[in-house]
Amino acid sequence: MTMPPPRPPKAPPEEPPHQRARYFRMPHRRKLWPALVGWSVYSILGLVIAISVGAYIYLDDTLEQAAPNTAEAKAARAATRPVLPGEPTNILLIGSDTRPSEGDPGRSDSLIFVRMDPRRDFISMLSFPRDSYVPIPGVGTAKINEAYSYGPAKTIQTVEALTGEPVNYYVIIDFTGFQKLVDEVGGVYMDVDRRYYNQHDGTAAHNYDEIDLQPGYQKLDGANALDFVRYRHTDSDYARIARQQMFLSELKRQTKQLGNLTKPTALRRIFSENIETNLTNVPKFLSILELALTAPKDRIARVSIQGSGNMVNGASVEEVSQSEIDAKVSDWKEPEFVQGNGGAKVKPVDPATVDVTVLNGSGRVLQAEDVAEALNTKRYATSVGGNAKDFDHPTSEVYYAPGFREPARKIAQLLGPQASIGALSQADARGNEVVVVTGADWDGKLSPPPAPEKEPAASTVDTTSLVDTMRAIRSQVPGLKVMVPMKVASGSSVKIVRAYKIDDKNNRQAVKIVFQSYIGGAPQYWGLEMTNMKNPPILEGETGVINSGGRRYLTYYDGKNLQRLAFEKDGTTYWISNTLTNGLTANTIQEIAKSLRPLNRAKLLKGHTDTAITIETAGSTP
Repeated sequence: MTMPPPRPPKAPPEEPPHQRARYFRMPHRRKLWPALVGWSVYSILGLVIAISVGAYIYLDDTLEQAAPNTAEAKAARAATRPVLPGEPTNILLIGSDTRPSEGDPGRSDSLIFVRMDPRRDFISMLSFPRDSYVPIPGVGTAKINEAYSYGPAKTIQTVEALTGEPVNYYVIIDFTGFQKLVDEVGGVYMDVDRRYYNQHDGTAAHNYDEIDLQPGYQKLDGANALDFVRYRHTDSDYARIARQQMFLSELKRQTKQLGNLTKPTALRRIFSENIETNLTNVPKFLSILELALTAPKDRIARVSIQGSGNMVNGASVEEVSQSEIDAKVSDWKEPEFVQGNGGAKVKPVDPATVDVTVLNGSGRVLQAEDVAEALNTKRYATSVGGNAKDFDHPTSEVYYAPGFREPARKIAQLLGPQASIGALSQADARGNEVVVVTGADWDGKLSPPPAPEKEPAASTVDTTSLVDTMRAIRSQVPGLKVMVPMKVASGSSVKIVRAYKIDDKNNRQAVKIVFQSYIGGAPQYWGLEMTNMKNPPILEGETGVINSGGRRYLTYYDGKNLQRLAFEKDGTTYWISNTLTNGLTANTIQEIAKSLRPLNRAKLLKGHTDTAITIETAGSTP
């Protein structure tokens, strides 16, 4: 793999602009293999948010308990890199079946690469399937989680080599540690999307851990939380990744509700028995604590790379295209956060305010000047920076400094459909905003910009099929004003209708309806929740508001995907939740929410066709 080019010394200010340009070459499709999301991030952030500065002395001693002097731990610490001034902090978190010991690292079950950017106030996660088939330095190509069998340092080296990003800190936590920490913070409220059930009866079909988790909004203790984030036997690795990311988001959202960990002895025991990390500097630990606490709840980016299944030497693996990896690393480093209802237009960047440095990447005479002149006709402030490090660039590439992704994307569109974009750190950018490396495919003309993307239309059907079911269940939840949806997503069936108590505190009643839809040939689950619980934590940190039909709907976007739409009426709160992989469009979710009616007004409008859907109240999922 070609490594990123060395950084030249920054030229003095009096030199011409092109003399100050950063000289680039494409990092040979720099591979981006961040780790899988695991329970480690949930646990350590739960710990981070719970420790107070007043426990500084205990904290210093507690952190030291997590830094053993084994050969494996020393090698892992040596493999990390310091955080550069002004740069984000990258933390690699590793979930294992047991804490590493001398000569035995245990087995890695999941990994996550977390990016914490205090300058731009966001936390970003990049997730991979656990069976990703990747090069492991000094070993060969294998599943990414096999790197851990050679010690934590090998996992750090693998992730760093594949992503091109430094690992500043690492945290290893085992199953028991995760469970203990969730219990110590008092549990986490989650909206469980469906029923998760397996009874280990000794047959091959059920030869995995037992689980019995009902759907609906509820507080999960450590054991149930571990079951929820680990489960993957009747769905895909991508669904598990989505559950784990969702758990982290809710843990972050509930920082104020979780309370403090006030048992130093218990913390020391968990750290000494279940956690290993090089994050032992108390001031640095507290600075990460501050970011975890102060990053806005609506600025947690969740990015997942999609691969395709294959068989290698009789083993099931996930193969991922490099174009997919390149696109998702840009999303990870420069996440987009949609506000409002998702249809609000972002004010376009004035090209005249964007400095663009153009480098010749093909060797053709005056090609950089030609491209700079063409971009100048579009009002970009262009300058020529000379030649790239080599002329081996068949297509044009556009690099951007933090905050300049959108203009870089527009410039890449002008350079043709094969042009790629890539994010730069503040240090690598060296004062440049956008850098274009011209490719051999430049034909002397800019391409016309593509048509603007449109939000996909709603895909729903009108139905009265749920009316009788909801009337029958109304007596079980006298504290709720039960409503029924008169529209559902096309192709949906009802698998579960559950009336229950969230807890006995203040008579918190709830109803959960689990809908099943086949998206991409696989069953996915979306839901309707209604509850009289006051201020449920899941509804903190809304991204926007839609006022329609006398209702005030709160939107909850994850990047560009609408995950949840909620409103409150007469003491009852209602929300529609998307599938784990965001299979419903924003317009579909909005139409469903707007169709909710009290039972005494549950009728279709004149001229609408009633579509019968299958109703089960206690079905299997799957």
